[in-house]
Parts: sequence; structure tokens; C-alpha cells
Amino acid sequence: MISITKKLVVLLTLLAAITAASGCNILGPIYFFAVGPPEFDPEYKLQRDKTTVIFVDDPRSEIPRRAIRLAMIQAAESDLLDRGLVNDLISGQSALRVSQQDDSAGQMSVAEIGREVDSDVVIWASVDQFIRADMSRNQEPKVVYRVRVVDAANNEVLWPTDPQGHKLEVTLNSRIGSVASDTGASTTAELQLGKNAGLALAQLFYEHLVTEHIAERGI
Repeated sequence: MISITKKLVVLLTLLAAITAASGCNILGPIYFFAVGPPEFDPEYKLQRDKTTVIFVDDPRSEIPRRAIRLAMIQAAESDLLDRGLVNDLISGQSALRVSQQDDSAGQMSVAEIGREVDSDVVIWASVDQFIRADMSRNQEPKVVYRVRVVDAANNEVLWPTDPQGHKLEVTLNSRIGSVASDTGASTTAELQLGKNAGLALAQLFYEHLVTEHIAERGI
């Protein structure tokens, strides 16, 4: 949802009138200058007093390296903590360890993983696709994942109402991705993609400015 203050709406109305009177087609640039980048409202508000953990699930092993997964978790954790959105955030690496040590052949539910690490709430990001950088095909690295917020104690999904989850697609812009012309640079680009994906995950839970190439929402 895009929010604009009433004062700026009044300003834009005046600018539109001036533009119409002058016959100049300048409203577009003035609009952006006056308002600035639009803002997204939070998709869901976390309960600050609930112990929370971030679980990045990769059921099909799409992510090529564990470091990328950890970068995603840590970027999201840092942003949530820096903004004071939760008081007690359990390390997402704990949830990863529990899922990897699951003796039930992957049958442990996300709520059970949350309870195992003593968390009330699980922010569950399930990876659908991870596309590696390939400069021979002009392909930027990209990750697609679905987000749900799970009540671990009551074994229910708090958000969203869509059973498929809230879908996000995160990519790098060409300026960053184009460095991926060799193995080392590709590794760096993919690690940065993991961090961007973590930031996009955290941004679901607070009002923020639109940031180019961070995420496309509701794909």
C-alpha cells in the first residue's frame, strides 16, 4: 500500500493547477521531487513481546551455498532488531540445525521447529527458486520465496490468509549483478543477493521506502 501525506496531496494539487495554466508537461518530475519515493505499509505487525525466530526453508536445495542462506537470515535478523520490532529474537541458525537434525525424514512441522528452539513465533521463508548469475546469458542472480508467520504454540499460520504464503522475488540490479563475470565475482553477487532477500523479508513487517531492485511484492 502506498501512503502519501495530506499536505503533499494539497501541494500536488496546486502544482497540477500551475502546470495546466502554463501548458508545461512537468508534473511528473515535480511529483516525485515533492513526494519522494513512495512508502509501503507493513504487511503484518509482529508482536514485540513474542519470542521470534526466522526459519529459511530450502526444501528443494535451490540455494547453492549455506553461506547465502545464512546471509539472508542474518540480514533479516539485524534489521528487525535494529528497528526494535521484537524484543527476543532467537538465532535462525538454531532453527536450521533443528531442521537438519530432524530424524523424522523431514516430517517435522515448522511449528514443531519453533517449539524446539523455544520460540513463540516463526517467520517462515520457503525458497521456491534460486537462479545463479550467468553473464553469458545476461542473467542476473534471483531468488523467489514465500513468507508465512506461524504461531508455534498453537500450530497455526497467523499471516497471510493465502495458504500459499506471501510471494517475494528479489534480484540484483545490473550494476551490481554485472560484476558476476567470473567465479569469485559471482559468489560475491550471490551473497549480496542473500542479504537483499533478508532485508526484503524484514521489510514486510514495517513501513519503508520503496527501494529499487530490493523486491517485487505479490508476484
